[in-house]
Amino acid sequence: HSSLKYSPPFSCVCRSSRELWTILLGRSALREPAQIAAELNKHWQRLLEGLSYYKPPSVTSAEKIKADKDVAAPLKELGLRVSKFLGLDEEQSVQLLQSYLQEDYRGTRDSLKTVLQDERQSQALMLKVSYFHLYLLWKRSVGSKPTSFLWKILK
Repeated sequence: HSSLKYSPPFSCVCRSSRELWTILLGRSALREPAQIAAELNKHWQRLLEGLSYYKPPSVTSAEKIKADKDVAAPLKELGLRVSKFLGLDEEQSVQLLQSYLQEDYRGTRDSLKTVLQDERQSQALMLKVSYFHLYLLWKRSVGSKPTSFLWKILK
C-alpha cells in the first residue's frame, strides 16, 4: 500500500495526518469545537477523497473473502464483521484489518488469538480498526471544504 505525499506549492504550516487524527480523537491541545471545526474546514478535501476510496459492501466481495485460502478463518470472520460495522466492501475491510494489525496493533500473535476468541475483546478491536480507518482517511489526500458531512459521520 502506497501513501500519498503532499508537497505544498507554497510555504505553510501543514499538519501531518497523525496530528489531524490526534485532533479528531480529542487528544490534542485543540479541544474547543470551533478550533476542531477550523482544522476540519482546512482539510475537508482530504477526508472526502479518503471516503471515496472505499466501496460499499457487496455479495461478490463477501464471496471472494469466504473463498480466499490465504486469509486465516478468524481474520475472515472479523473482517466480515468490520465490513458490517463500517459499511465497507468486504475485501477492503479485510485489507483494512490486516493493515491495522501490521501498523498499529500493539499485541503479539498469541494475544491476537486470544482477542479473536473473546467477543468483548474482538468488539474493542473492531472499534480500534474503525479509528484506524478514520486515520487512513486523513492520509489519503489533501485539500479544504466545509465540515458538516464529517460531523454526520462521527456522530
